Amino acid sequence: MTRWYPSQGTKHGGTHPPRTSINRIGEHSSAMRRQEQRIHDKRILANYVQLEPGVLVVWDRQPYRVVELAERPLDLWGDKHEERFNQAVAYWESYPRGDRPEKETWGGRPMVFVLAPDGKPHEKPLHLIGPANHTWDVLPEHYWICAGCGELPPCRHEEAERIADEQAARADVLMDIPPGHCLGCGEVITRRQQATRFPGPNLWRPDFPENSAVFHARQECSTPLWQYREQWEARGGMKQQQSLFPDDNPAA
Repeated sequence: MTRWYPSQGTKHGGTHPPRTSINRIGEHSSAMRRQEQRIHDKRILANYVQLEPGVLVVWDRQPYRVVELAERPLDLWGDKHEERFNQAVAYWESYPRGDRPEKETWGGRPMVFVLAPDGKPHEKPLHLIGPANHTWDVLPEHYWICAGCGELPPCRHEEAERIADEQAARADVLMDIPPGHCLGCGEVITRRQQATRFPGPNLWRPDFPENSAVFHARQECSTPLWQYREQWEARGGMKQQQSLFPDDNPAA
């Protein structure tokens, strides 16, 4: 099954041949559920494309067509890949499972990937070196390109907008937190709950009075507490802290 759906931007690709089955621990208790699982496995396996010349892949947010795949000669592996292979052997010796890694068949062995920019015959092909088991994003013959920046989606522009939207949403939620509530989870801190309070100006809610930055002392609020503590210490901690919004151009 090699069908591409209009909403499917990429499939997974690699140098090893497509698998025909999925190894699972245990099976469903009924025959019909096992049958449905086999159908589901077929759909998963169909999402893999074996790399070969002519296949379209993504590199640095641009479409490239595979020109050649070649094994890296053993005498040209280099120190980095030699060290990784030795680490793989040492790990197998400590936790033996399956066959002992051999250089000729080791999944992390270096390979040469020659890629040509799609639709740009005058540009030179790229020669990349990477592990044989590297997972590639494979494109269909008809793929989408961002009209604004010319990159494959998600382009840098889209990702920047997503990050900005997420930060704006977080800021909106933070501004809705009432005084006396945890700045991490936004819930009220009761008298029976332990909490951590930071003296000085409230760095996250400058509209609150001093000594109002407070967090639950529980584990789930520890990450925002740690983030606030870093900012608080960077601004002087217990020492006199600078204004959060200094006036660089005071009126005469």
